[in-house]
Amino acid sequence: MVLDTECMEKVSVFLSAKGLEKIGMFSGKIDPFAVLYEVDPGNGRLIPMGITNVAQDQTDPNWTTTFVLNYHFEAIQEFLVKVYHNDGTALPADVNKVNLAKQHWIGDVRFRLSNLMCARSQKVTSTFSTDAKGEVIVRGEVMHNTRDNLIVTFACNKLINKEGFFSTSDPFIQASRMNEDGTWTVVWQNEHVNNSLNPRWAQTKISMASLCNGDIDRPLKFDIFDYEKSGKHVFMGLVNASVRDLISSNGAAMNVVEPLKQAKKGAKYLNSGTLHATYCYIEENPTFSDFIAGGCEISLVVAVDFTASNGDPAAPNSLHYISPVGTPNSYQQAIQAVGNVLEPYDTDKLYPVYGFGAKLKDAAGKYGAVQHCFPVYGGGLEVQGVDGILQAYKDSLQHVMLSGPT
Repeated sequence: MVLDTECMEKVSVFLSAKGLEKIGMFSGKIDPFAVLYEVDPGNGRLIPMGITNVAQDQTDPNWTTTFVLNYHFEAIQEFLVKVYHNDGTALPADVNKVNLAKQHWIGDVRFRLSNLMCARSQKVTSTFSTDAKGEVIVRGEVMHNTRDNLIVTFACNKLINKEGFFSTSDPFIQASRMNEDGTWTVVWQNEHVNNSLNPRWAQTKISMASLCNGDIDRPLKFDIFDYEKSGKHVFMGLVNASVRDLISSNGAAMNVVEPLKQAKKGAKYLNSGTLHATYCYIEENPTFSDFIAGGCEISLVVAVDFTASNGDPAAPNSLHYISPVGTPNSYQQAIQAVGNVLEPYDTDKLYPVYGFGAKLKDAAGKYGAVQHCFPVYGGGLEVQGVDGILQAYKDSLQHVMLSGPT
């Protein structure tokens, strides 16, 4: 089946789960991760699309991984989500390098992309095909055409310690974006800082597509947690702010709030510390079309390798052999392939063509010293179009002796 690319849209897909059962009589924990597959409509083969992060000791994991899928309106696109319990080993980011046979399989769910995109709030909830407890939630959203990134340096001051008298919290930030139904989807998380109530994180780059789908006014939530190896991270407070809010704050303090404490203390409650976006801006990444629309011009310059390693042009096995029946050699094929792609972007269609690694025949028919940068055609004049390049190359073979070094 040929799919209509004009009807194709990019879709962000997020996975989460609820009510997963802890594994092991003694350990009593679960470290879940999920693998997303596309089901080949022809033969049912599973095509790996990616793998989530591992959510340590989480029965209700919100995986931060974003999957980007091509959504074809006219096609039946079926996907399979396999959920596993991690055996304790670090998982590579490339799903094809993960030995899933060593992981504890929990169960599968299937969904159609069309059903997801047509569902209310673009959310589908499914129970496992096995007897495993729990359910998997799949969310989808059409991606806006943005290649931009948010560059930001986060810092906190005077966070409230959650470790008691003899230790200090290890804070990290988790960012979530608001969905249409008012729920939140986790989209980003940074590394924890050990033993600090005034943590400073390294500058980070966050995809605007993942963070807010290119909408700088979209509500975001930045939860701050005290990291625990067990995965049972302790909530330290939150900040509600859009990308616009972060940028316009210019590094000023934003109150970190614990809602329960705020509700209890009322007007007496100020904050549980502050969050600062000390260096925050949007890094624009123009597309190729943006460069062209902005007046960028591309000039093609061709260089031909005439070193002896190409073989005697008179021999059929030479890369420079000119076939009497018109079959293009390797150089002619390369010139056509590259030239035909770039020609539309060159305004005057005039190309300089140079050669290297050959001795040139003079007017008397004698060959001089080897040269490594010489004009192939017309004493350095540019040639017209791809056909001109091909003709200049073909003519040059009558006037050069392949040489070295190669």
